Amino acid sequence: MSAFRAMGCEIRVADGLDDAVVRELFETRDRIFSRFIPSSELNRVNAVPLGVALVSDEFASMVSLAVDAARATDGRVTPAVGGAITAAGYDRDFSLLPPDGRAVEPAAVPSHASIAVHGRLLLRSEPVLLDLNGVVKGRTVDDALALLGGGWVSAGGDIATAVPLVVGLPGGDTISLDPGGLATSSVGVRVWRRGGELQHHLIDPRTGAPARTPWRDVTVAARSCHVADVAAKAALLLGAAGPEWLDARGLPGRFVAHDGIAAVNNSWAAAVPSRIAA
Repeated sequence: MSAFRAMGCEIRVADGLDDAVVRELFETRDRIFSRFIPSSELNRVNAVPLGVALVSDEFASMVSLAVDAARATDGRVTPAVGGAITAAGYDRDFSLLPPDGRAVEPAAVPSHASIAVHGRLLLRSEPVLLDLNGVVKGRTVDDALALLGGGWVSAGGDIATAVPLVVGLPGGDTISLDPGGLATSSVGVRVWRRGGELQHHLIDPRTGAPARTPWRDVTVAARSCHVADVAAKAALLLGAAGPEWLDARGLPGRFVAHDGIAAVNNSWAAAVPSRIAA
C-alpha cells in the first residue's frame, strides 16, 4: 500500500498499483477546488459571488454534480454553504485554525436553486459562496479508481474498491466490502470552538450553523464513493430521520452516537452479518 497527503487527508492506494496518476489527479483537483489555495479556481469564482462566470469544464462538471446532490437530498448537502462555513470560523486550512476565538453568528445559506450551469457558464442569481467539498473528494476517489482500472483507493477513510476488501468502521468492527463505495461523515474529527461553542464543518442549511445531530459518525455503503459520501452527509444532517431516509433509498447505513453506541438501519442489517452489524 502506498500513501500520500492531499485535500487535507491521507490518500491510500492498493499495493502494486501506480499511485503517480492518483497523486496527480488529487493534486490537480485540490488546485482547482481548494478554499485554502489563493489561486484556486474556486476562490477566483467566489471573488465575484453573483451573476455569470465562465469556468473550466471540470469546474462546471463538479458544480453540476453538487447541484444534483442538493436536489437529491432536498437541499441538505448543498454547494451554497461556503459563506456559512467561513462564518463558523473555518476560514483557513484546518491545521492552522486556533482552538478558540470570538463568538460567531450563523450565516444564511442561499437556496441551491440560485445556482445553475449551462455548459461552461455558471449563473448565481443571488450572492453565493460555493463550497464543493460535499462532492469533490468522493468523486475524485471514484475517478482515481477508474484511472487505475482495479484495486482500491481511500481518501481519509472514504473508499472505492473494485475488489472485495475488509474495512474498519468508526468505533470498532469491520465489514467485508464488495466492489463499490463506502464513506463516513463525522462531526467528531474536524472540530474547533468559537466563543467556547463547539463548531464543525457540516452546516445545517436551515440554520446556517454547524448541525446539531445525535450522530457522531454515519457510514454508508453504495455503488460508488461519491453516492455513499453524499448520502452519509445527508443522513447525518437528518438526525433521527437518517436511518429511515437511507432505507427508503435502499442504502445500508451505520450510525454511531456521541456516546459511541452504534446502530444500523434495516438495509445494513440485511446486508451485513448480525455479528458485525452493530
